[in-house]
Amino acid sequence: MNVPSADSVVQATNDDATVSRCSASQAGYFHDPFVSQLVRRPARRSPVINRGTYCRLVGLQNLIRQFLDACRNQQLPSQIVSLGAGFDTTYFLLKTDQKAPNHYFEVDFAETTAKKVMSIQRKSALKTILEDGWTTGNGGTELWSYDYTVIAGDLRGFETTVVPALERRGFDRTLPTLFLSECVLIYLDPTHSDAIIRWVSQHVPTAMFTTYEPIGPHDAFGQMMVQNLEMRRIELKGLLAYPDLASQQQRYYDLGWPSAQAMDMATLYAQLPPGELQRLMRIEILDELEEFNLFGRHYCIAWAWQSRTLPLLDPLTALDPSKPTPTRP
Repeated sequence: MNVPSADSVVQATNDDATVSRCSASQAGYFHDPFVSQLVRRPARRSPVINRGTYCRLVGLQNLIRQFLDACRNQQLPSQIVSLGAGFDTTYFLLKTDQKAPNHYFEVDFAETTAKKVMSIQRKSALKTILEDGWTTGNGGTELWSYDYTVIAGDLRGFETTVVPALERRGFDRTLPTLFLSECVLIYLDPTHSDAIIRWVSQHVPTAMFTTYEPIGPHDAFGQMMVQNLEMRRIELKGLLAYPDLASQQQRYYDLGWPSAQAMDMATLYAQLPPGELQRLMRIEILDELEEFNLFGRHYCIAWAWQSRTLPLLDPLTALDPSKPTPTRP
């Protein structure tokens, strides 16, 4: 019997996340017509998972769109670099809403990018979003267009291999850039993940870095979460190094960022306006409120920003969950 490698086990978490996003979208929590094109076997998730997925999307989408709006208000070009992007559909959502940055880059293992590139080639709902002139390369593991690029790469070699690959495809260190990482850096040894965050702080003068990560390994819920993942041979290598909101925020300060914030999903959910909460309750009743609150306290969004040349990112000092997003139905 072949035992899957540690890398392949981590890659499989992309499938779980995509199924969860598809479930929440199909239930009506938000509108994502593209995620179903990337799921082979859709499955209905529990209300706790659906609502947690909704919080994750709303928090990240608010930050992404605030960053892009800030750039447009300054009449500045912008870039997004999604690290460990998996089957994320943010580019397609932004493109449909006419809010895409000048260039959107995605980086992931070749095994994952090959599947995504193949899906884009085969599914007209995805392919028609791309402008004419796109092509694939590197054995079908990469896709290149004028504003969307998928690159195969190992983040453990970020500075030596990933950055040069990005720059060959048009990445410009001088442009305002948002780096996005959803449940990715947590799987890396902190020496590797910290090196990525530090490199950006040192080499991209106008930048924002946003992560979505699990936290709270020391209480009963956190210990159960870790044990369940260990049974699947999934190791959260960064969890003990950055176990709470304070350490998540301090991490950025220690790695050279002048400004940083962190918020758990329970806090984000509590800040939603009453009308939005009522809409969510109409989608499906959440009987397991205590479980959901525990779940929400064990996942967080952290974000840091810097601008050495322009007062660009001041509007991003707080999440604004009450701001309507185009991703809502």
